[in-house]
Amino acid sequence: MSSSSTLSFLDDCCALAFKLKQSTIVSAFVELLAPMLYDMRDMVNIYALQDVKAGCQSLAYPSAQYLGREAGKLLPMHVLLVNRRFRRRKHALPKLPVPELQSTLDKYLSLVRTVVSPAEYARTKRAVEQFLKPGGPGHLLQEYLLQRQQGTDNWANKYWLHDMYLNIPLPLMINSNPAAVFPYQNFLSRREQIRFAAKFVRGMLDFKYLTDTRTLPIERCKYKEKGQAMCMEQHYRLFTSYREPGRTRDIQRTDTGTPGRDFIVVACNDQFFKLDLVEDGEELSETDLCLQLSRIANMAGETNSAHQIGALTSQARPVWAEQRERLLQDGTNRASMFALENCLFLLCLDKPTVPSRPGHLLPTPSNMAEDMAARTHHILHGQGTRHNSANRWMDKTVQVIVSEDGTCGINMEHSVAEGIALGHMIEHAFKSMGKEHGSNHDPCSLAQPKALAWNLSSQSVEDIQNAVESVDNLVNDFDLSMFKFDRYGREFIKKQNMSPDAFIQLALQLTYYKIHGTLTSTYESASVRRYRQGRVDVIRANSPAALTWIKAMLGQTECSEEEKLRLFTEAVQWQQDYTLDTILGYGIDLHLLGLREAAVDLGMPTPELFQDGSYKELNTFRLSTSQVPTVSDYWMGYGAVVPDGYGCCYNPQADSISFCVASFFSCFDTSSDMFVHSLESSLLQMAELCTYDPEAVSHR
Repeated sequence: MSSSSTLSFLDDCCALAFKLKQSTIVSAFVELLAPMLYDMRDMVNIYALQDVKAGCQSLAYPSAQYLGREAGKLLPMHVLLVNRRFRRRKHALPKLPVPELQSTLDKYLSLVRTVVSPAEYARTKRAVEQFLKPGGPGHLLQEYLLQRQQGTDNWANKYWLHDMYLNIPLPLMINSNPAAVFPYQNFLSRREQIRFAAKFVRGMLDFKYLTDTRTLPIERCKYKEKGQAMCMEQHYRLFTSYREPGRTRDIQRTDTGTPGRDFIVVACNDQFFKLDLVEDGEELSETDLCLQLSRIANMAGETNSAHQIGALTSQARPVWAEQRERLLQDGTNRASMFALENCLFLLCLDKPTVPSRPGHLLPTPSNMAEDMAARTHHILHGQGTRHNSANRWMDKTVQVIVSEDGTCGINMEHSVAEGIALGHMIEHAFKSMGKEHGSNHDPCSLAQPKALAWNLSSQSVEDIQNAVESVDNLVNDFDLSMFKFDRYGREFIKKQNMSPDAFIQLALQLTYYKIHGTLTSTYESASVRRYRQGRVDVIRANSPAALTWIKAMLGQTECSEEEKLRLFTEAVQWQQDYTLDTILGYGIDLHLLGLREAAVDLGMPTPELFQDGSYKELNTFRLSTSQVPTVSDYWMGYGAVVPDGYGCCYNPQADSISFCVASFFSCFDTSSDMFVHSLESSLLQMAELCTYDPEAVSHR
């Protein structure tokens, strides 16, 4: 018998033993398996047997890492061994470094200089000198971080998670949760909508099996230290996490030890339904899911929701935290909240998208940008409570949205993962659609999905009414423009021997300066997943080199075209160098945050460096950007992170660059349309500069 077939046989025996609750049988199989493991060292890890033996004591594995399901069965024995290998491999990743103190503060001063006045810069320079002097706080705080690095998997993670997400009191809708918008599906009937939803859910579950079994392909670095493994932990949290609102700080719940997470919640017509994915030990097939989703659609259509309770989750976080506490005082509400907070993900069966113009929302070349914007609005915020904004539960990590007309996508709670992890899940789910999964059940044997019930006090009813008004105000304030620049793309930029990302970042700097007459602090997420538990640091683009080049481009300093091109090349090189430093763990933002929080940990007064106005200005990101390259034909969008700023997501493709630009109507200084028009002009100017031929000019 081959080793693989022997393992398969033992898997079946172990599954049967657990089903019969015979721990002695399981132990016997473990002993039988052990000698064979020594002959298969390239496949499995013998030490994992210790975990399996421990699991025998309670007839359950010791962690939910071992409780993933495929077709309703416990994970096979050899997969448990692979899981053990995964955990050992995770600790083999290097730790995030702590940058040198002097290097970080030198970079800090150079960036501050581009966004503050000379007088403010002089004050900041004195604060840096005080911070660095012998006996000053800088060296003590640096030493604390170095010690923290030795004692933790990632010295920055907790600081970053709190500062970036959990401490922010703003509503998740628009302000935090990004939207991934799928290609338009153009459903012609409710049946087509439900069929697509069932197929996509099955694709999601196929991806979940890979995360449960830790068989998801490991992503590798593509640049410096090419081929190095990257941390995959955020992928494994997509189905197990929840963001709980708090009065002073939110809590990120990550469940790694509760069995039975084999259901989703379906939102339809502002109502919520629990849908079990396993029946009689077997996962539901696509056909089964279609039947159950049809039942839910019929149940939701028979009665309108008396209260749009989903709108509560789009409140300011402290407000929602207080409202949630009131809901939890009732047992019926607690049961419904438990289902929402512990489901694998939400599936939102939505009403049609509100079109950008009257008529059916079918993309055509003439209205493509407007219709893309309408669909992005839909996935990002639901287009108001009259439409789909209350058909959401914003605290849940993944909300799959499928509307009647064909607008589809995912709204993601961002504290759990970056867009790249979401993208991997989306692309896998699309590739898996149509595969045979599960077993068809007798329709009569499938239990009716359960509507989640609520007992609402008069105060909770008032809370919902206030939430509806607040949500609609936020939706109406959101200004979004889609723009596909098709004159050139990343291939043209590469021919100039330039990084496409650096090129686009400088285009955004030029655009902002043309509109506002100054540079501003700019955020671009940079993955530091080459390190253990790595998430992101910040790539800055408001550099001195960029400012010098922009002034030359706009005629504020006299120089020739050749000189402009030289300055542009230097600005691109600065951007490329800073990007490389950041992805290697030597950016300034995590380091400065760590130094600030180290003072809190040590009970020290806040150093003057972090009370200085320049520090606040450098951390006010009026330009929040992110490159999200995609393989499939989908795009992402998100809101600005400050009231007077822009959110800009971009996707450089071979012969085009797609942009999603967001701002707020309530700020009279910003306009998404104005930014897009100026951006097009900037990209054309830059191409003209790159292709400038002095000999051709001299012959005119």
